[in-house]
Amino acid sequence: MAITFSTNVANAMQNKPTDYFHCVKIIDNNSAVWKSITTHHTNVVIDGVTYIPGNIIKIDNPKISTSVDREIFKVAFSDPSFADGSVVETSLVGYKMEVRLCFLDYQTKAVLTTITDTLLVYAGRVEGATYVIRTEEQGEVALQITCSSPMGDLDMKRSMYLSKDFIRGRNPTDSSCDTIYGGSGILTLKWGKR
Repeated sequence: MAITFSTNVANAMQNKPTDYFHCVKIIDNNSAVWKSITTHHTNVVIDGVTYIPGNIIKIDNPKISTSVDREIFKVAFSDPSFADGSVVETSLVGYKMEVRLCFLDYQTKAVLTTITDTLLVYAGRVEGATYVIRTEEQGEVALQITCSSPMGDLDMKRSMYLSKDFIRGRNPTDSSCDTIYGGSGILTLKWGKR
């Protein structure tokens, strides 16, 4: 599968150094935008969402590797006043997150604000959030958000227990599990291993 870039993005990427920035959007469980922040120095409006210049410290971009990348995606925000503390403690886990890589026009240096002129770097859900406090000379308080890895399920081993009700919930006409569980009696199955 090939990645196709818009003409504007292709032109912006041909010139070195390429001028880019990130836009991060976090959507709560009611489908409302909880936070929309950009690493650009001015407000950026993309697809009807206004991203304000914010306190993004670090974004762990995807790593290029020969094997499937199962690394957790992380974004860190500066939050010295613990302004997001109440949301972190109660409801941040499960929120949707999108991270977009945005570009500047290679000639005019204007922000490319069409959604097709951005690259979706990450789309998933918040898996955890913690405050990282460093007490060096100046100090730093960072809210570190970890997001689910798109490949994370490859490490998991899940057992599936079948029952008549489970299968009927998936497909009302499927009768493959109708006689598997017959109380505590021994069943003789006509398919599968014994």
